[in-house]
Amino acid sequence: MPMDKIPGDGFEVEVIRSRRRKTLALSVADGKVTVRMPARLAVPYAERFVHKKSHWIKAKLAQNPPFQERLYQDGEILPFLGDRLRLDIDSGGGHNAVRVDSEKISVTTRLKSPSQTALKKQLTDWYRQQATEYLRQRVEDLAEYTALKPTYLEVKTYRARWGSCTLSGKIQLNWKLIMAPPTIIDYVILHELCHLRQHNHSPAFWRLVARFDPNFTAHRAWLKQNGQQLEL
Repeated sequence: MPMDKIPGDGFEVEVIRSRRRKTLALSVADGKVTVRMPARLAVPYAERFVHKKSHWIKAKLAQNPPFQERLYQDGEILPFLGDRLRLDIDSGGGHNAVRVDSEKISVTTRLKSPSQTALKKQLTDWYRQQATEYLRQRVEDLAEYTALKPTYLEVKTYRARWGSCTLSGKIQLNWKLIMAPPTIIDYVILHELCHLRQHNHSPAFWRLVARFDPNFTAHRAWLKQNGQQLEL
């Protein structure tokens, strides 16, 4: 379907038309504003809708700043298990290594002048390894706690979701979760485990989630507001 742009008060709104939509809906994510509208509705209707919601949009943009591209340089702050750690780069070392403590992530590289691409790959490989180990252990622990056991776990890359659960009982989790606080990680895992019993988002499903995570609404809100910053 064709897309239009609506200028706002210091922002721009992308228009997405859909034959299935019957109402207008706004969303703000990663510094981007989108309005979804019925395919046959004239753009001026969306313009008036955006104008009425201008204050709401600006407030949401302030809460959801766009992701700032990493520079991979000394002193840069990176998220890991909810902590904000300083990046410390030691180039020209004897071997490639990544270590973490309570204050920093230390990267040692054999290269004397490592490129951003090389540093990003080294860090991404390390993050993925940490995620695989951590998520597997938490799934095992929470599966025992809930008595909801998946048939298989895969840690992978998702562009726009944190996890999924197939009808066959396979759970897939986004490795980027390793950047989030442990309570948020547990919420995502519990969410997918509950899909083993309720493969939908019905009231019964959310009651099951609440049984294991009474604060799930706060955790879900945190992920919606901060998820775009969980990037390398």
